[in-house]
Amino acid sequence: MSFYSFDFVEQITQVKGQEFAYIDETRKVTFTEFNIGTKKIAGLLKNIGVKQNNIVALILPNYFSWYFSFALHRMGVGVMSKNTYSPFPVEATPDFLISLKYHPNFPKEKTIIVDPDLLRKVENTVADENLSGYSDPLAPARFFSTSGTTGATRYICYEAEKLERLIERKSAYDLVGLDHILSMYPFGAGQNYRLALKRFATGQTHYCLNSGKINSINFIRENQIRTISASPHQIGVFLDIKKQTGTKLPNLSNIILGGSRPSDQLIERIKSELECRIFNAYGSTEAGNIGFIEVTDGIENSPGFNIAGDDITMQIVDDNDKALPAMSSGHIRYQREIMATSYYKNPEATAQFFKNGYFYPGDLGFIDREGRLVLTGRNSDVINLGGVKVNPERIESMALAQLGVNDCAVFARISDSGIEELCIALVVDADFKKDPFEKAMAVKLANPIGQIDLVASIPRNETGKIQRNLLTKQ
Repeated sequence: MSFYSFDFVEQITQVKGQEFAYIDETRKVTFTEFNIGTKKIAGLLKNIGVKQNNIVALILPNYFSWYFSFALHRMGVGVMSKNTYSPFPVEATPDFLISLKYHPNFPKEKTIIVDPDLLRKVENTVADENLSGYSDPLAPARFFSTSGTTGATRYICYEAEKLERLIERKSAYDLVGLDHILSMYPFGAGQNYRLALKRFATGQTHYCLNSGKINSINFIRENQIRTISASPHQIGVFLDIKKQTGTKLPNLSNIILGGSRPSDQLIERIKSELECRIFNAYGSTEAGNIGFIEVTDGIENSPGFNIAGDDITMQIVDDNDKALPAMSSGHIRYQREIMATSYYKNPEATAQFFKNGYFYPGDLGFIDREGRLVLTGRNSDVINLGGVKVNPERIESMALAQLGVNDCAVFARISDSGIEELCIALVVDADFKKDPFEKAMAVKLANPIGQIDLVASIPRNETGKIQRNLLTKQ
């Protein structure tokens, strides 16, 4: 018996059978139903031609992604989740795609469409009782995409034998509390997948929902959710919905924010509408949660991030990779026992971000005298305007404090005159007035904003980070 054989699915089912393995706004699935359902999905996929050691990509909502991911794991198939219909990198092109619609850059004959017809076929398929998981412990089992703010998609891959260790890795969930926790990230994101795998392997319910729906508030109340993990943008949407419904959430105790720096304005919103503690988590897809900090009293009044585990080695280095002493600013690098050490079939990106056993996330900061990590920016985010370095996150925080601004992103763009200028994309509501906004920002900024774009939404990756390169190209 081994974890990567996925025999624990049967074992947990025998103990927890009629208890719920999964709950979202419209569905409740018991461990027994899930056990049988994944066997049927596996039987159908085998009939279609999916084989052990294939790589299958999923572009699916959380519920289907959860079900199909585990069915594929039980078949010994590598699982790759995507959040968009962007092209696949050459080095990470899957053998099959399972999706709600066809992908513009992937063969239709290798695409399995999840629709009512396929679901009927699943129901009529005989459950496959001969599922043995991964026969090779080094077989690619789970792929996660990462792009940071660069927009260049890369993949990390966990071999089958590392999945068990993946759920042993400490994160903000473990440090703040795992009692009735809800992750609002897509299922394919590392945070949500790791939580789902851990919950199933320990016989606990995994809660999932789409934060942009009205009934998500009732879901949180009815299931007595105590901790929510989400990006600042997702929490902003959640608070908007809560305000519309006026629903009280007395059981909610913790909000864990991650993916990008929350503004003090968002923290004040959370405090005014929810009686809970607020945490900010720092980490990466490559290494998971590295640090966390309570920010209930505001970002500016909080010390640095506490390192999330004894297995983490954190260093600040100069441009020559020489370690710097406490209070010295430089490039952040870290290593831990359970982390990616390369990008899948991408030696160029691997050489850039992985060096001497360390991962370089592209963040800047320093370690204070108490051993806490203080972030000061990102290499890729710093905007250089004629030699003047501009921190976009600081400007975004100022913009979000202005009336009518719901979301924003600062970026640089070459103007018609050929000069790089500072631009800002805004998501606004009816209270927004351009002239007062421009005057307020002009008072606070040394560099004027050259252009204001009003947009429907800010492009972000699955962890909530702004993809500035997409705005630059628009």
